[in-house]
Amino acid sequence: MFKKCQTNCQADKNLWVRNNVFYFMVELPRKNGKRRYLCKSLHTKNYYEAQERLKIMKQSMRTNNIEVKSYINVAQSIINQLNFVEYEEEVEVAGQVLLQRKKYISEQNDPALIERLIAIVGKLSTFTQQTLDDDDIKIIKEIINISVAAQIQEVYKKGVVKSKTPPAGALTIEKVMIYMLNKVNNVQKVRIKREKRIEKMMSWVGLKLTDQYSKFYKADIIDKICEKIKKLDIKSGVKRTYTLDLKGLIRYANVLDSEAYNVNLIEIIPDFPKTAKADTNPHWPYTQDELKQIFNVSSDYFKKHTDVFWTTLIGLFVGARTNAAMTLQYGDIINEKGIDCFKFQDTHDIKELKNSATHRSVPIPAQLLDIGFVDYVKRRQHKLKAKDTDFIFPRCITSGGNVNNKFTSRGIIKYVEILGIQAKNSHKLDFHSFRKNASDCLEMAGVPETFINDICGWEGKNTRQQNYVHHDVSRIKEYADKMRYDFLQPEFDYWKEVMSKI
Repeated sequence: MFKKCQTNCQADKNLWVRNNVFYFMVELPRKNGKRRYLCKSLHTKNYYEAQERLKIMKQSMRTNNIEVKSYINVAQSIINQLNFVEYEEEVEVAGQVLLQRKKYISEQNDPALIERLIAIVGKLSTFTQQTLDDDDIKIIKEIINISVAAQIQEVYKKGVVKSKTPPAGALTIEKVMIYMLNKVNNVQKVRIKREKRIEKMMSWVGLKLTDQYSKFYKADIIDKICEKIKKLDIKSGVKRTYTLDLKGLIRYANVLDSEAYNVNLIEIIPDFPKTAKADTNPHWPYTQDELKQIFNVSSDYFKKHTDVFWTTLIGLFVGARTNAAMTLQYGDIINEKGIDCFKFQDTHDIKELKNSATHRSVPIPAQLLDIGFVDYVKRRQHKLKAKDTDFIFPRCITSGGNVNNKFTSRGIIKYVEILGIQAKNSHKLDFHSFRKNASDCLEMAGVPETFINDICGWEGKNTRQQNYVHHDVSRIKEYADKMRYDFLQPEFDYWKEVMSKI
């Protein structure tokens, strides 16, 4: 890690070195009371060359701040010359309707003055604000708000700077959203979530996706959305996803029409940090008693839902994630070097494998083979005359061709809830919990960590595990067979008999 490698150079407190390469590091003004640092490589291993580059970088930073402050002063001078009209607006506070005094820019202003203000805001938006203090950033946001308000005045629309007036009907919110989603190349599941999130934000300010984008591109509209995001009772990381979509809508509108949408409204959107890992609810493995309840022979749930039975076992025995387990195709059950294996691979649009480690061949553990999984698959394929590209569990895909996001919530999770199995101490109990069971079972059996990674599909903790550890399938099979749940053997014997007749 960078912090562990760097050592301070006594000649200059801003000159640091890491792996023999010199870096420029300076403490920035605090933001929200938190300490911040700017760290940039000087791209040299020569001390004297680093000193010269350090001087240039320091001067550049000073020049940047001085120039920004000069633009702020000019903008404030222009604003002082503008005419404003005050009015009272009804707002709801703690269930009561109160009058709040607001002001807007009067139409009786010199168009040239407004044009000059817009031009200065355009220059301010080109500067990085990470080196500025909170007061300067606050002032810039206020200037941007006034500048945007100025753009919607009739006098401005009548011809002073026509080239910057959004052309009527040229863009809709939906068109910008679709362009953005196509550019970022999200998988379908994420794309749908983002579309719904954007539609939800627009509804907060009375807009629809089919509305003209110019109705959204206003500082007061974006402010209202941001205030709503702040009040949401959700984790900071989730709030951050809302603001990222909001910033994307602004950024990609500028790409589509840089003349009409050139004011940097992104600066008025607050930043929310990612949710700390310590604040997330961890997945918890099912206990032995809970697993015995799930596979209890007195229940007929698995008789009616064989797909839930087998996907649950796949999660339990090889730690497969939900999407990987339920989207297996007949061609994904392979025989490699005489060993029956799962082959988790991207061979269909609905397969959303998490990372490169998830793409893997995993020998099927002996106990799962004994329950009859491979025999069941071969029998079903022959009976249905299914192709290798057909899904073993057809419910994984909707009639519309999308991944079935409700597969587990209406399957194993619903069954677990019926049984009355509940998580404790803010932990999660869901399909991913079987992955925890698989990991714990392998660890208790003394399986080396690198083999656990191969079986469960983890990237590994370090570079060696990720890039230099490759095991033969026969060796992985040796350790995969240690995955046993002997306390469930009576239940497995029963279900083996049941499934052999289906």
